[in-house]
Amino acid sequence: MSHTKIATLAGSALALALMATTPALAQDNRGNDRSEESSEASGQVQGEVVLPGRIGGGREDRNRQRQQARQPAPPSAEEIQAAATTVAAVVVPTCQVTESSLLGTREGGAKLYEVACATGPGYIIEAAEGAPTAADCVLQSSLAWQLRQENPEADVGLQCTLPGNQNRVQVISGYAQQAGVSCNADEAIAWNTRVYELGCAGTDGWRLEKAEAGTWSATPCWRYALISTGTCQLTTAEESRTEWPRLVANTEIAACNIEDVSWMGDNPQRGAFYELKCSTGEGVIVRFHEGATQQVYSCVDAVAIFSKPCELTATPASTEPEAAPAE
Repeated sequence: MSHTKIATLAGSALALALMATTPALAQDNRGNDRSEESSEASGQVQGEVVLPGRIGGGREDRNRQRQQARQPAPPSAEEIQAAATTVAAVVVPTCQVTESSLLGTREGGAKLYEVACATGPGYIIEAAEGAPTAADCVLQSSLAWQLRQENPEADVGLQCTLPGNQNRVQVISGYAQQAGVSCNADEAIAWNTRVYELGCAGTDGWRLEKAEAGTWSATPCWRYALISTGTCQLTTAEESRTEWPRLVANTEIAACNIEDVSWMGDNPQRGAFYELKCSTGEGVIVRFHEGATQQVYSCVDAVAIFSKPCELTATPASTEPEAAPAE
């Protein structure tokens, strides 16, 4: 796992803030029980409950009891839901809150809520007066995943715990669907706020990118490995090779057992060009467009057509372009 990718995701100011600090009392409260047990489980910041040493204790005991009696009751689940929904409407208006919890209170008084949404990721919201902020639960979970890949015992900071927020794969699969692709996903990760990856069970995965306009695009992992210096982390080389037969399907070279593939270039109108090395030693070039091979070229003609030879197979000397005749 590259440190660059981890640093990119950790660049989120809010994610770092949540990693670096914790609420004064990061406890959850979902009930109305006023018992001591409920108070300890609530987000209400309270001091330790001190019981008198004997019935009818001294003045200090009575003062403690009076102070405890004056402490406000912890908010009910309904009150937490109402408050969380109100602040979510400001900072993440697309979120229809379905679950919420009060995580605690900062020293400055700002409350921390976790909310789950009807669709998409949930959020940890800091209800700072005048400037509430939200941390995407999928991003938080992804950062934790990355840190634990390097160190299983890593401190990953504050994480989303509501049942409705244990949905990283589901959320990222939804992004893939917006890009027009899908698979039987077995893992998914966010590398930063714009780049995500979807791992597919037994088949090639997808690299997903979100444009500033909010639209999604998808690149198959086998292609991403060819056109860039990186590779998908959730897809194995064997899984990527399951897509190679598509490059020769329904063509005159359908019998080619592909041993290797290299990328030769793209044409916006005509598609992508790939060199294929068959197990027989033969080399061919295919023009792949709109999910299928549209044309096949022999490596013998590579220099004449593409101004460069095939690299995966030997090219006969006769394929060099002939000198122009003298006038």
